[in-house]
Amino acid sequence: MKQIGPVLLCCIFAVTSVNGQTIVEDFFTAEGGSSPITLNGGQKCGQRFVATQPFEGIQVNGPTWSVSGEKGMTIRLYEWVGNYAATVAQAPIAVSVLENLNDNDWFLCPASRELPPGVYFWEASEPTNSNPNAVDPHQIGCWLYNGSRYQAGEAYFNGAPYDEVSTEWFRWYGDDQTGTWTPFPFTFEPNCSLSQQFDVPFEFNAVGIASPTWNGFGAAYRMSLFRWNRDYDTTVAQTPIARKTFTNLSDNARNELVLDSPAQPGVYLLVTDEPVPSNTGLVGHWGWVNSPWADNINVAFVDGVPRSDFASYDIFVGGPTQEVVGKDFASRSVTGVAVSVDGWEVY
Repeated sequence: MKQIGPVLLCCIFAVTSVNGQTIVEDFFTAEGGSSPITLNGGQKCGQRFVATQPFEGIQVNGPTWSVSGEKGMTIRLYEWVGNYAATVAQAPIAVSVLENLNDNDWFLCPASRELPPGVYFWEASEPTNSNPNAVDPHQIGCWLYNGSRYQAGEAYFNGAPYDEVSTEWFRWYGDDQTGTWTPFPFTFEPNCSLSQQFDVPFEFNAVGIASPTWNGFGAAYRMSLFRWNRDYDTTVAQTPIARKTFTNLSDNARNELVLDSPAQPGVYLLVTDEPVPSNTGLVGHWGWVNSPWADNINVAFVDGVPRSDFASYDIFVGGPTQEVVGKDFASRSVTGVAVSVDGWEVY
């Protein structure tokens, strides 16, 4: 857990006015890459934060998966009382029921009064859709920054804080990338898998990969990391360095495997297998066809066989850092909320 203390001096203050509200301070830094975390399937996103200035409400930045004017959510604002369970068991300070939201907008939860500095918690849940014919009716959520340097709080997902690991993330094949951006689905043949061989010249303590679910929910897969040994079959016959199963994946989000201890420089294989399709029938990984990084060490595999399209999957490698970094949802405090805003109610 990131600590509260003198680091509060690093909070960001602003006087920008947006939709009639004045931004007071941010509770995140936009670093480490962002992931869209969905509320689909009954999930909840939340953020503990310290307000160092009086405020009248908070805003949460969220995606609606490119569909504007249909989807909604409910945001609740609480006073933090020491732990998650006790905090959400009490009556919220404010409840904002939002409808017909726009993609990547800032979603407002206004309080009915000015709130003093202190420790607070917001939580978003209960996705809705006003379009009965929507293909992805409840794909709406919150933007999560994976390397945020905000030190006075942390992000929560389904009532638990994200794993905190001081990691500097590198998008392994993103630099000078001239290939064609492509989603690669699992084949769903028996024992199917998608895997990436890669070479790391430094110690690292985490790996990740970006995964589309084709606007669906309920998808899952298992992720394993192996030290490369001669060939694919020999490599996967070993005991993995780390392994984790990810469930109810958020469309296009990055899923991360954190190691118990740093891995040494060398060649590795990241394997994803045992996929469960989303309700739209697919799950897989993002990457590039005709990637300039594809060679005899950086090999993308499908079902244990090297791909023939010179592909690279969009993997991330995390190197240890002494800086305090973690995960925070994009949110901020505001004043000036006593204005006409369509699509919310305050209780």
